[in-house]
Amino acid sequence: MPLPVLAMMLCTFCVGTAESVIAGILPNIAEHVGVSLSAVGMLISVYALVVVVAGPCLTVLTARFPRAVLLPAMMGVFILGNVIAALAPDFGWLVAGRVVSALSHSTLIAVFVAAARDMAPPDRRAASGAKVTLGIGLATVVGVPAGTVVGDNWGWRATFWALAVLSLLSTLLLLRHTAPPAPADAPGAPPATTAGRRRFAVPAPMLLVALVIVLGTGGVFSLYTYASPYLTQGAGFDSSTVTVLLWLYGLGGIAGNLIGARAADRHLRTAVLATLGASAAALLLLALLARSTWAVAVLFCVLGAAYFATIPALNSQIVVSAGPTSAAMALTVNNSAFCVGIALGSWLGGAILSGGHSVLLVPVGGAALAAGGLVLSAFTSRLLRAKPAASEPRVPAAV
Repeated sequence: MPLPVLAMMLCTFCVGTAESVIAGILPNIAEHVGVSLSAVGMLISVYALVVVVAGPCLTVLTARFPRAVLLPAMMGVFILGNVIAALAPDFGWLVAGRVVSALSHSTLIAVFVAAARDMAPPDRRAASGAKVTLGIGLATVVGVPAGTVVGDNWGWRATFWALAVLSLLSTLLLLRHTAPPAPADAPGAPPATTAGRRRFAVPAPMLLVALVIVLGTGGVFSLYTYASPYLTQGAGFDSSTVTVLLWLYGLGGIAGNLIGARAADRHLRTAVLATLGASAAALLLLALLARSTWAVAVLFCVLGAAYFATIPALNSQIVVSAGPTSAAMALTVNNSAFCVGIALGSWLGGAILSGGHSVLLVPVGGAALAAGGLVLSAFTSRLLRAKPAASEPRVPAAV
């Protein structure tokens, strides 16, 4: 793996861990800050809201900045947010720290993926971008459990300090091995013109791909958010084995991320449809085969693989669909769509359970959402049929 890509993957690992680790240290924070669990849950929803709303705006505002300046600066903002959270004297300051960290989330991941794709030949762009998003999978499998252990043993502040230190080390590696310039900043590129501003347009196909992401992600997270009650009440697992099954989901995700990237490089439209179809099928089977413990264990791994395989495939498809919109902006919209999908899935699963329905209906609802994404993706693929991935702007791989 090229060192610039490794540096970007490590930074993405830190960002992905920070996004989700709150779930693991939530009771710890509630106890020591003196607020309710539902109030601490705001740290997750506020973070997601800032990513969705502020991410695209910040990407537009920083589009003229060279990547060699932008990425370390955004990592500096992210580190500052974690330091504020670690030093927070009360809950308000803790919320402020989360807001500061979230400001850089979408821009960082979008530009990291765009930079990694620019470093690769046309037939390896999805695979190169997937090496960066692999950091998110590793955050699920390693980062969040490790952050939870740190918080349980040394307090929740130690989790934020550990994130700040690891992020600083990753940023130093990023400074030493800088990402390639964006196409508009590449040596010899013509100066930006007024017409060039059209790259911030939002074409209809890109919006459709974003909606596919919302539906596909929502389908998976309707179950993943409520994995514990599904596994214990619906599938009959002991609570001690839930962590093991979530690890299987994460391990499947790491494999799926790499497999999905290779498939996307070979045949993008087929990869998108296959990964969405696999997610819908796995969710439906998790409802139908809930009484078979071995089937549930295997299907949880398959679901993780299918979901994470959609990430590089949909990353590529939203860039292809972007038209005059820059790759970084398209990928920022992509990140926002994933966050909206997570919120939608969590709402759907909660609505099913609060309505007094069986927990086994949660994966059925998720399968319906994912199937809707599959149908919409089939329609969107028709619109994109004449636009190959190789039409993306290309810059030299030299740093």
